[in-house]
Amino acid sequence: MGIPRTTMILVLIGILVFTGSGTSAPARQEIVIAGEADVVQFDPLRIQELPTSFVAGMVMERLVMRTVDGKIVGQLAERWKLSVDRRTWTFSLRQGVRFHDGSEFDASVVEWHLRRVMDPREGSVFRAQFSDIERIQVVDKHTIAITLKQANVAFLDLVLLTNGGLIPSRAAYDSLGKEFAFKPVGTGPFRFAQWVQGQRVVLGRNPDWWGGQVKPDQLVIRPITEVNTGIIELETGGVHFITRANREDLERLSKDRRFVVHRIPSYRIRYITLNTAQPPLNDLRVRQAVSHAINTPQIIKALADGMAVPMDTILPAGSAFNPPPGTYTAYPFNRTKARALLTEAGWQPGPGGIARKDGQPLRLVLHTPNGRYFMDKEICEAACNQLRAAGFDCQVSVMEWAAFLSDVRGGRFQAAFNGWNQSTDEPSLFMDALVKTGGRANYSKASDPALDQLLTEALIAFSEGRRKLLYNRAVDMVNKLATIVPINTEYKVAITSGRLEGYTHGAPQTGVEFVNAFLK
Repeated sequence: MGIPRTTMILVLIGILVFTGSGTSAPARQEIVIAGEADVVQFDPLRIQELPTSFVAGMVMERLVMRTVDGKIVGQLAERWKLSVDRRTWTFSLRQGVRFHDGSEFDASVVEWHLRRVMDPREGSVFRAQFSDIERIQVVDKHTIAITLKQANVAFLDLVLLTNGGLIPSRAAYDSLGKEFAFKPVGTGPFRFAQWVQGQRVVLGRNPDWWGGQVKPDQLVIRPITEVNTGIIELETGGVHFITRANREDLERLSKDRRFVVHRIPSYRIRYITLNTAQPPLNDLRVRQAVSHAINTPQIIKALADGMAVPMDTILPAGSAFNPPPGTYTAYPFNRTKARALLTEAGWQPGPGGIARKDGQPLRLVLHTPNGRYFMDKEICEAACNQLRAAGFDCQVSVMEWAAFLSDVRGGRFQAAFNGWNQSTDEPSLFMDALVKTGGRANYSKASDPALDQLLTEALIAFSEGRRKLLYNRAVDMVNKLATIVPINTEYKVAITSGRLEGYTHGAPQTGVEFVNAFLK
């Protein structure tokens, strides 16, 4: 039996009245972010570059985190205490937390993850740092104790706040196999949804996040390595967030009410590594000549003014652990000094101004990625021009990122433009990795037992004054070795659409910058 015609009309009128009453669902909140480069893989044991760290920190979480103002607070741990002998850290874990796959977060998962980082068969890049752990004890389901071989004032920074401290789902690891590194499962405010290599990473809101409401429905991170492309995308509405701009555009956009410029000091250093295992850089005098031949302040002012500041030590510009000016070895631009050092090393002026020794020119190849770091290729080209003026036959080798990493980590280079990013100026995060014997990013292959001993002493010095004294000495020793040419410390810059509100801009990558973000 059919519905009477009058009844059908009344039903349709009711539908029209309801849908026109102003109670329509709110617009879907999708925030599009310009990533500085594509991600690589998401196994925390092997994450070493900023674009992957940025995404991973929104999906996975650590026991502790740094707030945007630099304070260490609990994340998956609610609180912790340190034993009287300063060796055992006991963490009380959050209860009721679940991974995105529904599996439970508890002390057994933390233990499993820590042991995996420490397992030599896994080949974790963080294993050396985690090897300071002597014993891991599951006290109960929500309490775990970590005992160190010796007291370590930087334990939270050097171990738990690294990417190795990101805790993934054990259930996902067991079920996904090799796919685990490409489909991360964590407890964070955003769930991994998709990665189309070279095009986008998509993260969805985690409605069950222990930290409360997450406002965006979805984050889309698009790898945009070209600075100008990112600016055009922001201005045309293709993205809502970029982190790079040249000086002219930075000034222009800061005056445009359609956009907001956020800029603070950060702990992102850029430097040239000199490989001491490769001639002619196995000669200290040649390395010193390289340092004197490069006019870093001039290059940064010309190419990265407003995005970075020059530096002359291995630690970030402005770090509290840098020695006072005039108290450490430095290499101010001095082309005459550079040429004199080359002559002292047996390199005599030759045709075209290129130094020669035993009939061979002084060749130097400088490896660089293109767009991985701000103005990396352009900075290297400028540095190479200055090196040529000092007597080097310098050539820039621009490489695709994967090939660059392979060559640098494998020691197949003479000089290479590198970057190192941290969430704090804790000096051990820079020096232990970059210059200590066996450090995970000690690509110069230099080894100095006296420096190693100094850095080890600094980790057990709980007096801030004593630590500063030790690191002042260590910085000077590193400069004397001349294995690294400091270039610049980048600001943490973000330029956002004026429609984007609720974004929190801070020095560390906390994983929660976009939790309260929304588009007007």
